[in-house]
Amino acid sequence: METPHWPRERWQDSGDEAFLLWFVFGDFDADFRIDAQRFRTRGLPPGIEAVRYRNAALAQWEGYPLAGTLGAIFEDEEPKLLDKARRAGECWMLRGNLHDPADLDGLRDLVGTIAGLCDGGGVAVVDPQMLTMFSAREWQARFFANDAFHARDHVLILRDGDDEQVGRIRVHTRGLRKFARPDLDVRNVPAALAGQAGELVLGFVEFQCAGGIITDGHEIEIEGKSQRVIAHLSGSLDDADFNNRHLALHWPD
Repeated sequence: METPHWPRERWQDSGDEAFLLWFVFGDFDADFRIDAQRFRTRGLPPGIEAVRYRNAALAQWEGYPLAGTLGAIFEDEEPKLLDKARRAGECWMLRGNLHDPADLDGLRDLVGTIAGLCDGGGVAVVDPQMLTMFSAREWQARFFANDAFHARDHVLILRDGDDEQVGRIRVHTRGLRKFARPDLDVRNVPAALAGQAGELVLGFVEFQCAGGIITDGHEIEIEGKSQRVIAHLSGSLDDADFNNRHLALHWPD
């Protein structure tokens, strides 16, 4: 058996499915082809499809990623890039489900495919699961330039005020559904300990991307605290905050 390029050293089969979704906006030649060797891709993994749309037609879809909530985020953060994407003639949508993969070579194939699309006329890549839009150059530099997997590139870690606890911080993630794992939601974090909570979350992101499983009811020791935190599996795949289930943790007082 071939050794994976992007292994998952801690992999256990969760029984769940990884969900993958990207949109690549641009203008592409009618006979556009991706050089598989140059872009380190074996093609689309089984279960993943790539569909080519006219941008104007896709814009009529209720889930169009350049409108609604996502469009508002991009309007605030990347207005010039958003305008380029909206003016592009076409969009490729890469979408599908994979049974909890034992390695991440399928993701590597898709990274290469998207890099090839960027090289062949793409101007912007939207990752709805990370609420993020990348320019073609940013995508190439962050995901493709080095043939190595870094969990932090593929999962968004957010820090904001905890609307359930005045004066406290919430640290949470988006994107772990790509790895058939729940996202994380740590609440009640004192502002002074936000960095410590962020490191805890990053550790769990890396553990899960490597295939590890955090079970419902798992107890976590917090450095400097006598209490243990318990991770509770919560939510559903339809949860708008995550588009995924999540592990809820309450930081000890």
